[in-house]
Amino acid sequence: MKFKCLIVEDEPIARDILHSYISRVEHLDMIGQFGDAISAGTFLRSNPVDLLFLDIKMPRMTGLELLRSLPQRPRVVIISAYRDFAIDAYDLDVIDYLLKPITFERFMKAIDKAGATDLTHENPTGGDHFFFVKSNKQVQKVYMDQILFLESQRDYVKIRLTGDRDLTTRQTITYYEEFLPAQRFVRVHRSFIVAYERVSGFESGNLIVGSHRIPIGRHYRTAVASRFKESK
Repeated sequence: MKFKCLIVEDEPIARDILHSYISRVEHLDMIGQFGDAISAGTFLRSNPVDLLFLDIKMPRMTGLELLRSLPQRPRVVIISAYRDFAIDAYDLDVIDYLLKPITFERFMKAIDKAGATDLTHENPTGGDHFFFVKSNKQVQKVYMDQILFLESQRDYVKIRLTGDRDLTTRQTITYYEEFLPAQRFVRVHRSFIVAYERVSGFESGNLIVGSHRIPIGRHYRTAVASRFKESK
């Protein structure tokens, strides 16, 4: 899986350095770069991004103001020439805070932090797939065959599991829509993804998943109907 990266930095030289670093890492894919936070904010509201490299001091809007304005935040690595904003940045749950000038070795430490969660692996004993999520200050393993559904809750996603368990992780529902295998999971609502094999029936515009009723969004009804019709 590749991480979609966005650079928001008003200094052209710093953007070029970050771009060169990203291009050296196989599992990173740069999908854009902006020199100001306002344009970046417009882009982020309609385009899924996994990892944001963000400067703080920029004209018209700072990087921290941009983060506070986003309804859903990607993983963020701060790029700054100033130490003064570190506490405010970490209060916004950024992954790392890099001081300029940035070496490639320091850049890779930040990438390692970003890649420590939500990576898919193969279980050699059973063939099941699993991934890791950071929830409640712990990194926890999640087996895909234990997932009932995922629910977006503003800045977080709740992963509902078998055994009446759930995990809450800071990530977007769109990220999981792209990350999870489409043959096993289906987006049925702007706030819900369900495990296809866990759906036991339909009821008045809802899917029945265990003891839960999951609403089918108006814009998803045709796709959901087609998906379940194909399985008959």
